[in-house]
Amino acid sequence: MKTRIIAEIGINHNGNINIGYKLIEEAKKAGVTSVKFQTYDPDLRFNKGNPFIETFRKFHLQFEEEFKLWIYAKSLNLEVITTPFDISSVNFCKQKKHILDGVKIASFETTNKKLVREVSSLNLTTFFSTGQNSIDEVKDVINLLEIGDKKLIIPMHCISSYPMSLDDANLSVIFRLQKELNKDIGFSDHSEGHEAAGYAVAMGAICIEKHFTLDKKMDGPDHSFSLNPEELKLLVKHVKFVETLLGNDWMGVRKSEENINKLARREVD
Repeated sequence: MKTRIIAEIGINHNGNINIGYKLIEEAKKAGVTSVKFQTYDPDLRFNKGNPFIETFRKFHLQFEEEFKLWIYAKSLNLEVITTPFDISSVNFCKQKKHILDGVKIASFETTNKKLVREVSSLNLTTFFSTGQNSIDEVKDVINLLEIGDKKLIIPMHCISSYPMSLDDANLSVIFRLQKELNKDIGFSDHSEGHEAAGYAVAMGAICIEKHFTLDKKMDGPDHSFSLNPEELKLLVKHVKFVETLLGNDWMGVRKSEENINKLARREVD
């Protein structure tokens, strides 16, 4: 499978490390390439007074507990990616960067230039979601990320609605980003199924990010629109099917055409 499929665990471990281990195991069984976490201090993730603070405090894992999940994912040969939301979290990532295969900047944080600069200093493969961003804002993020050592930067087309309606997918943005940025583009998909992800791959997305849960009915803000283990398996299967259909761009007589070529092709001057 060429496409990197990132199972976004995020806060769906509900602050319970054992649920985190189970999520990693199920993601591996589904056939994804990567798992992604959210690294944050709940008191620094949002501005003071934000009602989300209590929710994210409730479902928080301490840094060292989360690191245990990173180690476990690596032991299963999964890539480990995380989204740091504050400077203390970036500093933790710096300490543990030998484990990380990449970092991601959330769409809500792309205008947080201080954070973007700090993430850039990690010099890791860096994904960032483009939700709510204009094309000029996307280019600003890239300019900041390109400061320092050369790193792979992958913008992720994203619609910041949870769940995302298929009517709102606007996958044409993938073409626009490819053209204007001259970069490989991914898709951070908040829809409830796997169809949009498959179409995104057909349009050239090199990676797909999907929220993942053990059970959609669990307590927490992200479970309801996340894929459960069976749905994640379907996503992986669907992406492989799309990749098969895409094939390659070589032209000439293919093996499957050899017989008909001999029997029916005519060359007449």
